[in-house]
Amino acid sequence: MSNISEDKKALAVLAHDIKSPLSSIIDLLTLIDKGYVTNPEESKQLVSRAIKKASILIKMVDDILDYSKLEDKSLMKREKLNIFNTLEESITLMRQYAENRNIEIEQCEFCHNEEYIYGNHTFLLRVFNNIIMNAIKYNKNSGKIIFNSYRDSENKKIIMEISDTGIGIAREEIEKVFLIFERGSNARRNIDGSIGLGLSLVKQIVEDHEGSIEIASTLNVGTTLKITLPLYKEGENNEL
Repeated sequence: MSNISEDKKALAVLAHDIKSPLSSIIDLLTLIDKGYVTNPEESKQLVSRAIKKASILIKMVDDILDYSKLEDKSLMKREKLNIFNTLEESITLMRQYAENRNIEIEQCEFCHNEEYIYGNHTFLLRVFNNIIMNAIKYNKNSGKIIFNSYRDSENKKIIMEISDTGIGIAREEIEKVFLIFERGSNARRNIDGSIGLGLSLVKQIVEDHEGSIEIASTLNVGTTLKITLPLYKEGENNEL
């Protein structure tokens, strides 16, 4: 019975978060369609806002589709992978978003290292993209994103940390951020266009790679996400 109740709650949250930008698109286009806005420049601005809202909807749908793909483990083909190459690719993709908010990405010297895992490039790229995008969205203007990494040779693992100087998460909400459709109250107040699937998706992908993810955060100071993944074992069966 509790599962049904949780499913209904999740669907209600999903419906609300999708309905909001969709309603905005209809309202914006109705102003033009009904002739309430006749100035070409104002019409252009309204269309631009509608396109932005539509882009948010597409991002939501992409998150839902990606989450549904995790059920089919055959899609997660694995290979020997330099995890720092994947991280560096993500940083390159996200850098422009950071620059748009004047957020500094500290030089990632260890990204030039070679640390191999047995993983799926596409899914792990999504992990880093989601984490870095959150570090940008929930950061302060002119803030920082800091990368750190170290090898746990004894346990044959690589540990990667991504920190930001952002709005942070309340202590009582930290344990909820990995739950499906959950967002911290600070995130809900500050950001439009998230349905709370990002970190749930990240956690599932990391765990599917036999890894783990931890979060530490302080309100108005920042957040650190720590990812631990098993290293590739040369000459051994790496199948997960």
